[in-house]
Amino acid sequence: PEEIERPSVRRQVFRAQVMMIQFWGDVDEATLKRLADEARDEVARIPGVAAVDLMGARDFEIAVEVREETLRRYGLTLGEVAAAIRASSLDLPGGSIRTESGDVRLRTKGQAYTADEFSRIVIRTNPDGTRLTVGDIGKVEDGFAETWFYSFFDGRRSIGLDVYTSKQGSEIDVGERLRTWVSERQQRLPEGVQVDYWGDASYYLGERLGMMLENLALGSLLVFVLLGLFLRPQVAFWVIVGIPVAFLGALALMPVLDLSINLLSLFALVLVLGIVVDDAIVIGESAYAEMEATGEGRDAVVRGAQRVATPATFGVLTTVAAFAPMVFVTGAVERIAHSVGWVVILALLFSLVESKLILPAHLAHVRARRRREGRLTRVQDACANGLARFVKERYEPFLARCVAHRWTTLAVFLGLLIVSVGVAVGGQLRFVFFPNLADDFVRARIELTEGAPEELAVQILDTLQTELDAVDAELREANDGRPAVRHTATFLFGGSNGQVVVELHSGEDRSVTPAQVADRWRERVGEIAGLQKFDIRSEQFSGGGKPVSFRLYGRDAAQLEAASTALVEHLRSYAGVFEVESSTTSGTREVRLEIRPEAEALGLTLADLARQVRQAFYGAEAQRIQRGTNEIKVMVRYPESERRSLGDLEDMWIRTPDGTEVPFTSVARAVFDEAPARIRRFDRRRAVNVSANVDLDTVDPGEIVRTVREDYLPTLERRFPGVESALSGAAEEEQETLRLVAAGAVLALLVIYALMAVPLGSYAQPLVIMSVIPFGVIGAVMGHLAFGMAASLVSLMGCIALAGVVVNDSLIMVDFVNESVARGRPRAEAAVEAGAKRFRAIMLTSMTTFFGLVPMMLESSGAASFMKPMAVSLAFGILFATVITLILIPCLYVILDDLAALFGRSREPAVTPASSAA
Repeated sequence: PEEIERPSVRRQVFRAQVMMIQFWGDVDEATLKRLADEARDEVARIPGVAAVDLMGARDFEIAVEVREETLRRYGLTLGEVAAAIRASSLDLPGGSIRTESGDVRLRTKGQAYTADEFSRIVIRTNPDGTRLTVGDIGKVEDGFAETWFYSFFDGRRSIGLDVYTSKQGSEIDVGERLRTWVSERQQRLPEGVQVDYWGDASYYLGERLGMMLENLALGSLLVFVLLGLFLRPQVAFWVIVGIPVAFLGALALMPVLDLSINLLSLFALVLVLGIVVDDAIVIGESAYAEMEATGEGRDAVVRGAQRVATPATFGVLTTVAAFAPMVFVTGAVERIAHSVGWVVILALLFSLVESKLILPAHLAHVRARRRREGRLTRVQDACANGLARFVKERYEPFLARCVAHRWTTLAVFLGLLIVSVGVAVGGQLRFVFFPNLADDFVRARIELTEGAPEELAVQILDTLQTELDAVDAELREANDGRPAVRHTATFLFGGSNGQVVVELHSGEDRSVTPAQVADRWRERVGEIAGLQKFDIRSEQFSGGGKPVSFRLYGRDAAQLEAASTALVEHLRSYAGVFEVESSTTSGTREVRLEIRPEAEALGLTLADLARQVRQAFYGAEAQRIQRGTNEIKVMVRYPESERRSLGDLEDMWIRTPDGTEVPFTSVARAVFDEAPARIRRFDRRRAVNVSANVDLDTVDPGEIVRTVREDYLPTLERRFPGVESALSGAAEEEQETLRLVAAGAVLALLVIYALMAVPLGSYAQPLVIMSVIPFGVIGAVMGHLAFGMAASLVSLMGCIALAGVVVNDSLIMVDFVNESVARGRPRAEAAVEAGAKRFRAIMLTSMTTFFGLVPMMLESSGAASFMKPMAVSLAFGILFATVITLILIPCLYVILDDLAALFGRSREPAVTPASSAA
């Protein structure tokens, strides 16, 4: 067989696995299969269930086994037996007769369905009236296809149902219905049979949704407390009201974009929690300041809101532009990027509407001077007054000195940037393409080499189960007698592929992680001979396969195989690299049949020879019948005892066209050979894939890929002429995805620049504002180092989103400088004044974003592991960039004048501020 591999675009899975339902007990396989078939029909009718697949079940088959000796005695062939069955076992409509009283349908009905019925089928009627039936010449077995049955659940014979829900279905609702069905079905089972469920995705989904909701609630509380400390309680309350308005608006439009409430969409809400109140803080703080300065009333609120409406609006739009590239990402992270990107964009757009149209109406009813004295008021006054004193006594004088020595300040920050970049690229920060999503499952998968007996697969699966039991016993002793393993399911399918799926107890009930269980299991199992592929994994998702993967091309199969073997050995020499495998398969033993010249004189063709050998050893398919929900093949072949050795082939008799029987060896010869089990081609060239897993906690897979490509593959290609190499699998997808992310980042920066140039009316000032972006990225790097976390593709997406968030505060500050310059203030004084006036708003917008993400960053659940890098990037990036905004942006604003003077150009005496356009 030839396997053609082509690049393809990944598509979203249209159905989701809900749970596995297992039937097990000390009963025969047929009983389990019958119960599973009945259950499949019942489960498929449950609302919300999209599909139900049988796992571990063999297909029914009716086998008619006839010995060669019997065929010769009666002068029959297997083909004639199969033809006789087809001629007598049928159910055929014959049209209808149109009579005066109505149509009468004609039907020939004699279809056999059971072994007894097939045994009574007449093959030949003799001249003396006696009849020769199928039962007279052979044995009819009503059983299963000739493959191994190996399906166990918790060590007992089992057949399972794999239940899926549709994309539109609710996993939680479907899971509840399935649990109810299992409970009811148990009451209707025969004695000795049990039904149980495991791998309940709705349970884990509910647990993770609960975790996300807790983080969302805690983050909202932290944001509210922070706002309440520095804003008037009434203002803080109306600002925080914008969060549910933005979230409910996003939830209302999610179905339009085919999005559901799930782990990813809730994470997006947590991510945007502190961001959606940024423009509300700016509007509320400006409106309240105007009320305190000019008095209460609707007009004061309108003036205050209009003062910052334009920069605040464009600030939100820059954030939208930063998240927009996520909705165009394809590949392994497509679902994550799309869900997060769209939910954040929807929430931001609704926050824009709420802060500009709804919030001012609420603030118009706030009284600026009528306040009730109390403990909360005194605490709020202390925080607000303390912040005001800090700005007046500490920040403003310090900023004035920085502006006065602006070139020195710029040099200090550039030096800090250079040092930070050196730390980031100097090997201190590891990078993995995609952080693995750990769950409560460990999976071991095996694939035998071609031609290996099925008994070997059974032995290996038994060994895996034995070693797993030993690991569980060790963990039980270390965990006060509590087991780590909840359920195990073992399957053998296709004769050469097997799997052991282990469901662990929930995290709070065990002392080890799934990765630690997988590592101990892998250590105990060690190397297993006779396997083409073998891996033990504890991750649900790894972003496109094994992180280290190469593809070798070549025309010479021997050279290609030798090169792949050398590459496999080289990869095994790296520390932290394991489960190295190659897609090359050893050739399977093959007997090639050739017809002798003497056979042609007897009228025997190669097609006749091939057909008779196939019928004898594989079987002649007489027909297929529908029995219940199962399609059953009826096969006619030799008994198994006559199909077990090469001698059986040589003892076979071949029938010539005139009915003469001749020995196989007189008309054909068997040539022993070795044939390739599989030929893999990519872009029409023969190819071999070599891949490996790595320990992501200690090894940077990207560094290994780079080292192999630069240091080893050129040597390999010189050693084996005609062999070429390229990336494949996850490594190839990583390069392609990184190119898309880089293109998205460039596009986002261009859009952000354009959006800021419009309200500022300047080409240079947007560059000043965007100068904080690199420092925000450095903050993200420092955050990863602080958490001991490897950077990943998710981190990069967080940095792109960060670019839109960090410019908001700078945009508002530069707008205020422009406003002061427009009133005639010198630029240096205007820069210092703008920093002092906007300190509270800038600090609050940054701190709300940071504290809104604190619960997620501190989350220890494995389900949050793949989302934390984005939260860390955004939180620490905005925190670090805030310092840059408050100090460096005013200096850069004045440096523009220095550069203009240096090149003999003068800037306009006053720049029209964006707020004036409102």
